[in-house]
Amino acid sequence: MSTRVDPSRFFESKDMASRVTPPGATILWLGGTCLLWTLYTFVFVAASGQTIGDAMLTAVANVMPLSLLAAATRAILKSYLMLLGVRVQMLLHPLLAVAFATTWYATVIVLLAFCRGLRGGTFAVEGFSGPGFVWQVFQGLVLYALVAAICYAIRGGREAATIQFVTSPEPLERYLTRDGEEMRPVEVKEIVSITGAQDYSEVATLRGRHLVRMGLGEFESRLDRASFLRVHRSTIINFHHLERVEPAGGGRMTAHMANGDSIDVSRTGAQKLRSFVV
Repeated sequence: MSTRVDPSRFFESKDMASRVTPPGATILWLGGTCLLWTLYTFVFVAASGQTIGDAMLTAVANVMPLSLLAAATRAILKSYLMLLGVRVQMLLHPLLAVAFATTWYATVIVLLAFCRGLRGGTFAVEGFSGPGFVWQVFQGLVLYALVAAICYAIRGGREAATIQFVTSPEPLERYLTRDGEEMRPVEVKEIVSITGAQDYSEVATLRGRHLVRMGLGEFESRLDRASFLRVHRSTIINFHHLERVEPAGGGRMTAHMANGDSIDVSRTGAQKLRSFVV
């Protein structure tokens, strides 16, 4: 037996044909690799007087490991880091940046030694020294930041849910969100918390996290106020997934949720929670 789905229970997708989406990750990766290789070749010819052939080979030694590291970084960010809380992401990014820069530096000096061997020289791994070392490490850190920024831009512009509300006086029960090229329904009752981030909202459910291109205030206006409580100016929690609350000092509290998240509760939010005490 087929079941009729009430479309008012869903978000409505915007007109996909009239909206320009950013290019995919593969196109950006290939285009960025070719652009960097061209720029490095030009720099080596202009700065060190290398022949075109030698400059192209040296550029490969710099760009090839960078390109592979960029692809690996995107996979790590998309599959693991972006699923974590914002604070955890902020703590892990510096560590990943150092690992990125160190790995790139080590790979480059090995490949440069290999290039010297191809030209008839001695294969000897020699590290950079002085300003050259500082510049190479600085490049690695900046390039990691660039790769991470592009990954978040792709996620925000292409993979986040580009949706709008259908006008309805009833509380929202389901909505659709993008998962790559697919669209998946999300049950509102499975939402654990919602965190506002400028024009986006990060939704934590019992199954993971996703972004919704909608401000926290607009999201809140469609939720059941008997189930969802705004405990901070940037956070809404689902009362049904609240496991316990403990004092955090200064009239504030910490809410521990069913998915393991610990959420800061402001003084105003703490007063709201206390109103439920019987």
